[in-house]
Amino acid sequence: MKKFATGITVLDSCLGGGIPAGSLVLLIEKPGAGAEIITFQFAVEGVKRGESVLYIVTDETSENLMDHVKVYFPEFTTNEKFTLISFISNITNDARAFLRSSKHDPLGYIRKILATSKYDRIIINNLNNLIRNYDEEEVISLFEELSRKVKNDESVAIVILVEGAVDSRIENTLKSIADGIFELDIQERENEIQRRLKVIKLRRCMVPKNVFRYDITEKGIRMESLMRVI
Repeated sequence: MKKFATGITVLDSCLGGGIPAGSLVLLIEKPGAGAEIITFQFAVEGVKRGESVLYIVTDETSENLMDHVKVYFPEFTTNEKFTLISFISNITNDARAFLRSSKHDPLGYIRKILATSKYDRIIINNLNNLIRNYDEEEVISLFEELSRKVKNDESVAIVILVEGAVDSRIENTLKSIADGIFELDIQERENEIQRRLKVIKLRRCMVPKNVFRYDITEKGIRMESLMRVI
């Protein structure tokens, strides 16, 4: 079975090489847990391997997104394998104002891309902004289309969802559609911030029985230790 490496060595090892082809993975994070950086690492790893990457950002400009990527991956350079699409223009940084004033339909545009293009790796950062600006059924329908797309193309999609920011019914529906669920937690312990990742489910893959402790470093995500779930 083909697998897509995340670029996080410890995680890839525990997943037997990476995320199985045909998977739609939902990254559910507490704010500040670092899901965005995981998607950067996933995208950079894909470009390194010569794979085509589509990165969709819904809540900031492409320029700001690339500035953020460069903090962790300063040597990363875009090429024909990397497509970055932002739904926020330089004219306005307000998502609602942009969606109201523009004739451009972001949700419809994503659907068009899914119907007409093929990518090895697809990233949506993040789903919350679409849920706030569209009918929930439209967003769920898009999520289902993305699930079918990655299975047909034997590709992988990763989508960020901020925990607790949408109705629990919507969140549970998205969880049921997703092939994989990774939960990212952040907590303050004494004098340090600790971040942990749990693989809740991942079809076509043995789910690790561990909670992964990770740090955000100048080179992206680094996992050093495994903690047994009791």
